[in-house]
Amino acid sequence: MYDNSQVDFAISYAGEDAAVAKSVAAGLREKRFRVFLAYEQRHALVGEDGEAFFEDLFTKARQVVVLVSRHYRKKEWTRFEWDIISKRQRANRFIPVRLDNTRLKGLSSNVFYIEWTGKNIQEIVDACATRLLLYENSAGIGREGFYEEILREIRAGSRGALAKAYQLVKDKRKRTPLDDAAMPPGEWQPCYTIVEAKWNNFGVVSRRAMKVRLPYGLTKDEVIFNLKHCCVMEFNAWKPDAVSVCGYTEEAPLNGSADIAVVEFAPFGDWGRAEEGVAHNIPTSEFDFRVIEMSGYPYEYAGSWKDMPEAVYQDFINEVAQRRSQAFSRRQDRETDPR
Repeated sequence: MYDNSQVDFAISYAGEDAAVAKSVAAGLREKRFRVFLAYEQRHALVGEDGEAFFEDLFTKARQVVVLVSRHYRKKEWTRFEWDIISKRQRANRFIPVRLDNTRLKGLSSNVFYIEWTGKNIQEIVDACATRLLLYENSAGIGREGFYEEILREIRAGSRGALAKAYQLVKDKRKRTPLDDAAMPPGEWQPCYTIVEAKWNNFGVVSRRAMKVRLPYGLTKDEVIFNLKHCCVMEFNAWKPDAVSVCGYTEEAPLNGSADIAVVEFAPFGDWGRAEEGVAHNIPTSEFDFRVIEMSGYPYEYAGSWKDMPEAVYQDFINEVAQRRSQAFSRRQDRETDPR
């Protein structure tokens, strides 16, 4: 169970707004923040005193993100959460993100909101990160570096893993060579373009991080197939201890969060357990995929093209053509901008 005082961001939201909550959480995690999302912990919370747990969470979390909407205002449970959040200390009370024109009781109209436009996940993530870091700086709270965070994760995950990982480094030992991973099932042809590949290594533990662009006009299954395909190709070529592939649309900036999806291939499907994979010599058979879906890709139709109604097909093709034209124009602007 969580130590709620170590949670950087707790997100309060209605179930109908879960897609936005997941995208915000994914963007914050890319920046190495610790995020609590109730949906992901629903099984771990079975048997817990819900009111006591969430009162502790929304009191102790370093920052709270509130997704304000008509659904949020109507739900009894979110009203309970809001009662707790509204009593937090002023310095780091909450970050309101307004999904529609709803106003919450007790929330002053003078409070600045972040407006959700449907496409500005990166803006929301950047604003949340800035608010938290400014608060920590003013409060004299130090933020651990990547090395310290990895050690903390290892200690939390397995008491013996830290000692074993240290011994691997000290003795300059190597793990047993990993077998090739199987290609994901599917009859589609890969259509992604790799635009960035880099290593994120820690001691003898290696992680491969990829960024790819995908064209419009794919179904959700095709998108996931492409990202998994890239994961497996990189894994089989380099045999890292974990692989992450971030999918971007044609016009999305690469210095922001992935706007399509992120797929990880790692021990037990967890990028953060790569150290444990080395320490315990975990074989490829225990690697799995983890898929984190974003909201920036138009999955208008997920069936077979031959079964698509003509009107739906034409609307879809028109939107794809429009998006590609806009992406091309933006690229031309970037290339010709003298700045």
